[in-house]
Amino acid sequence: MKVEEYLKNYIKSKSSLEHAFCVKNLSLKIYDDLKKIFPDNHLLDFENAHKLIEASALLHDIGTFFGGVTALKPHNKTGAKLVFENKIDGFEENELKVVCASIRYHRGSKPKEGKHRLFSSLEQKDKNKVLVISSVLRLSDALDKLHMQSVRDIILTYDFDSSALTLNPGINIMFNRGIKRVFNKKKTLFEEVFKLKICLKNDRF
Repeated sequence: MKVEEYLKNYIKSKSSLEHAFCVKNLSLKIYDDLKKIFPDNHLLDFENAHKLIEASALLHDIGTFFGGVTALKPHNKTGAKLVFENKIDGFEENELKVVCASIRYHRGSKPKEGKHRLFSSLEQKDKNKVLVISSVLRLSDALDKLHMQSVRDIILTYDFDSSALTLNPGINIMFNRGIKRVFNKKKTLFEEVFKLKICLKNDRF
């Protein structure tokens, strides 16, 4: 099944579809900015990065629309299982596993070696891809928490003295405190993966 077919078959609301594309665009922007800031970071240097990020972002909430409110598993686990079982056209097996694991870890628990079967089955280079993609997805998902696309572009800057990243979302965070609260909760995996701090800034306007 193609990514587009998943979206057509499972995502029925306009706001949910717009959220998926918003998360995709923000995730790609964050990844590309990170590549510019840290050109020598080996974690960011992997083949087909945009392909994997796009699919993971567009499908990150796909489990929400499968099984309804009575689904026994959280939507991240349901989505990962759905995509793994139905495959994605044009994706090799290792790419499919990376996407499914990234969907699995875009929320909830962090990857756990030895405890989570899919993640544990990956080679180290693919585990690194999952860590990067899922940690970026968490940031992007938080920025569009309300599914209103209030954050459409971001600017990442880095202070080498304090080893801290600043993400400017281009909106007044004082009027969007829910975003800041969720962002601070979901940023922990990113900070662990990249071994640095990241915070929101509100000075574009």
